Amino acid sequence: MTKSRTKTATWVGIVLSGILALWFWNSPVLWPVKVLVVLFHELGHAIATWLTGGTVVEIGLSPQVGGHALSSGGNRFVILNAGYLGSLLWGVTLLGVARRKATSRYALGLLGLVVFLVAAWYVRPFASFGFPFGLIMGVVLMLGGRLLPVAAAQVVLRALGVFSILYALFDVRDDVFYAGSDVVSDATMLAAATGIPSVVWGVVWLVAGVAVLWFTRKWVT
Repeated sequence: MTKSRTKTATWVGIVLSGILALWFWNSPVLWPVKVLVVLFHELGHAIATWLTGGTVVEIGLSPQVGGHALSSGGNRFVILNAGYLGSLLWGVTLLGVARRKATSRYALGLLGLVVFLVAAWYVRPFASFGFPFGLIMGVVLMLGGRLLPVAAAQVVLRALGVFSILYALFDVRDDVFYAGSDVVSDATMLAAATGIPSVVWGVVWLVAGVAVLWFTRKWVT
């Protein structure tokens, strides 16, 4: 297959994944995927915490597709910005690594290992929904990396990448433009910390998201 045909096939796969995700958005079938990408969102906060010298106290997940990341220290401004943008970068990264057939299974297994370790070390309390969910999803992804054919591993990585990007954009829309200032979210906490309205942060994140997708469009295919 020529390079141009490969790129075309990749874009077709990405678009189809997006269409299917939107079509089945409210389906129970996608519920575990939604919770998984919430974990990606919280990992964005956690990584920003570590990079700015802070400590992650705990990560929480709820069956209502919500989550939180509690931290001590670090740069609060950077940490609050890292949730939605982190989900977006997770999505772009997964799309990028899915390009390589030779390493797609290893990438899927590594993703599973990261999810498993994060759940084991940081998702609390133990007697909660999030702890066993993270462990189970980690094992499922690791088994996928071990057992799935290469093409199937690429499809899974690509689908998770597309879903993470869509979820980041939908989350901004729902939390900032639909829910308003009464709902506690990254945007409302940033508004309280900076005095800049939450809707402005929503617009900034959406513009940044479009920019990231534009500048990485060649890399992900």
